[in-house]
Amino acid sequence: MATTKTHPTPSRRRPAQRSSRQAGWRAGLGNAPGQYDISLLMIVAMLVGLGLVMVFSASFIQANRFFETPTYYLLRQLRWAAVGVLVMAVLARTDYRILKQLSLLLMIGTLIVLLLVLIFGTESLGSRRHLIGRSVQPSEIAKLTIIIYIAYWLSSKGSRLKAVSDGLLPFAILLGMVALLIVLQPDIDTTALIVFTALVMFFVAGADGKQLVIVMVIAAAIFLLMATKFSYASQRMDDYMSFLRDPTLGSDQVQYALQALAQGGLFGAGLGSGQKFVQLPFTDSIFAVIGFELGLAGTLSVVALFAAFVYRGLRIALRCSDSFGLILGIGITAWITLQAFLNMAVNLAMLPFSGLTLPFISYGGSSLLACMAGVGVLLSISRHGSTQAAPAAQTARLEAPRAIGDHPGGTEAGYATLTLGWRHWRTRLSHSGRARSARPERPTAGRRSGSSRSTGYTVKTASAPRTDGLNRRVTRAKRTIARKTGSSKRKSSSSQSGQRIPRRR
Repeated sequence: MATTKTHPTPSRRRPAQRSSRQAGWRAGLGNAPGQYDISLLMIVAMLVGLGLVMVFSASFIQANRFFETPTYYLLRQLRWAAVGVLVMAVLARTDYRILKQLSLLLMIGTLIVLLLVLIFGTESLGSRRHLIGRSVQPSEIAKLTIIIYIAYWLSSKGSRLKAVSDGLLPFAILLGMVALLIVLQPDIDTTALIVFTALVMFFVAGADGKQLVIVMVIAAAIFLLMATKFSYASQRMDDYMSFLRDPTLGSDQVQYALQALAQGGLFGAGLGSGQKFVQLPFTDSIFAVIGFELGLAGTLSVVALFAAFVYRGLRIALRCSDSFGLILGIGITAWITLQAFLNMAVNLAMLPFSGLTLPFISYGGSSLLACMAGVGVLLSISRHGSTQAAPAAQTARLEAPRAIGDHPGGTEAGYATLTLGWRHWRTRLSHSGRARSARPERPTAGRRSGSSRSTGYTVKTASAPRTDGLNRRVTRAKRTIARKTGSSKRKSSSSQSGQRIPRRR
């Protein structure tokens, strides 16, 4: 009797398991709430890629002259970009709420490092801003750590932020202590950037408008005083005032930057031709090099990319479910945006010259690393701070709907919204979630008014699940209305039949 050997049939569960794994991997991507913001990631990738191209285009002649390697500056920037991508990935996968617990340690470490810069820092052009030779500039990393601590401090105050003793006075002392350590380097440009970013966060957190005006006036007065005390700052102010009186009397760097932007035309003169017209071509004046080599189209593309970055950053922050993530997201977005605006404004001679780099584009390892770390925190907020679930979880919720208030923990807050409140100077962080209102239901034909099922009221719900407290109040209201309508019906029926129905106790 012949026997046939049968091969085991392959399991049909493997494709399903593979598809489920792919769905789980893709659940973390996209633009929907609760997922990594891929649009933000693409914007940053384009800015970094453009920066690498422009750094090589603006530095290969100087690198070949001093180091006999045309790619010297490009390779250094690539190394820092690789480290920045690694740091961004780690911070994106880490829940941003952990930073709240580490904020005090980060702040203490920042103050210690800034003190070490004043004592052991490398002196260059009359200032001490670097450690480990000229490789690391701690003030760049301090921008992010200070924003993290200020976000934690502001979110912990709540409604007490409007009080002078709990809000304005401690905030001024904290900000002044950090600003003093950076001014002593001296680095007035970074100090101004940190102060303005902190003021934006202070405003968003709900500070009183009068207090905010007072802080801005004091800060402006201090900056004007410092501009007269430090020789390099006063020289920049004198050059800028001379330029305003006569454009031909401005500093050489401003003159060359404006000439490069004007000669670039619509589409530019081509890559590799702009560094001989601009001073500091691959650091502070790289925006002018972009204007000369890529023309007006290139500069407008840079402006459009930063505008898109602002939109995505604010969108991530406003969709966060807690005040710490909202203030932190707006602080990081304001920091990078203000720095980009100041750099472009200086190259356009709209502001006095400053040493701030163009984020993601200018040559500078510490600046690139700090900006990439800030993007990692924004990605973490977009992933872990949103209140809505991923598409797979939303599909499962639709397939198996829950009862009112059946959410774990009893509540699920909605998006935090940004309300300015100009008239009454109230807080600009509104309560999370939306209010539900009860309104009378319109009478329909064929429905008896005395039915216990029809209470005469319906609940207008929002997209977020209802809370337990609201559920209990609605249930009690329904029972009360049903009991009253039921008792009136029994009274009318008893009067007609002549029988007496005992009252329910």
